Amino acid sequence: MTRVLVVAAHPDDAELAVGGTLALLADRGAEVTVALATVSEFRADLRPLRRAAAEEAAGIIGHRIRWMAEGHYDQVEQLPDYRLVELVDAVVEEIDPAVVITHWEGDSHGDHVRLARSVLASSRRWPGTGLVQFGPNEYRTPLHGEFTANLYVPITEQLERKKKALRCYRYPGQGFRAPDEDAVDLLARTHGLAVGVSAAEALLIRRIRWNSALPGLV
Repeated sequence: MTRVLVVAAHPDDAELAVGGTLALLADRGAEVTVALATVSEFRADLRPLRRAAAEEAAGIIGHRIRWMAEGHYDQVEQLPDYRLVELVDAVVEEIDPAVVITHWEGDSHGDHVRLARSVLASSRRWPGTGLVQFGPNEYRTPLHGEFTANLYVPITEQLERKKKALRCYRYPGQGFRAPDEDAVDLLARTHGLAVGVSAAEALLIRRIRWNSALPGLV
């Protein structure tokens, strides 16, 4: 079975950026794991709700959750760089994926940037494993337009599932801005126009070895 690992800073990052891709991979028989560096809720009473939302979303998409550092942290900046690289090293060794998918180091969010750089640093230890990145989930910054994709994944059949998973993060008192479903839909259709389908997600291939490529996608 092909194993795919997503390394994300916060719950909902993976669903926003590549929820359709992960659903497609799961549909095609891949074992998909999303490793989360933080829980990203500062109120103690909301942390269990955020964790539960991530698990519920995973059930909809078809992946499993792996909480890095046992989910003790709420921001990546709480972790020293060396420790963050160690955590990435450990989860890649544990999962042994064909492909790792993570943030782009040009992202506008500091946590995303630090995690992306840590994954890039860790990648020296797994040269035979593919590395793919997704762009910023914040659409309102200039950097969003600077992400240049070279891989488009059609998600026409998975788009509604992606949006359903994102709705899991709407719970009372949530300490973050709820995902904009209209923007998710519009962006998927915009990416779809680039490759002649009704909906797609855009990624950047940084390294792919032919015999460890995403199954059926490249």
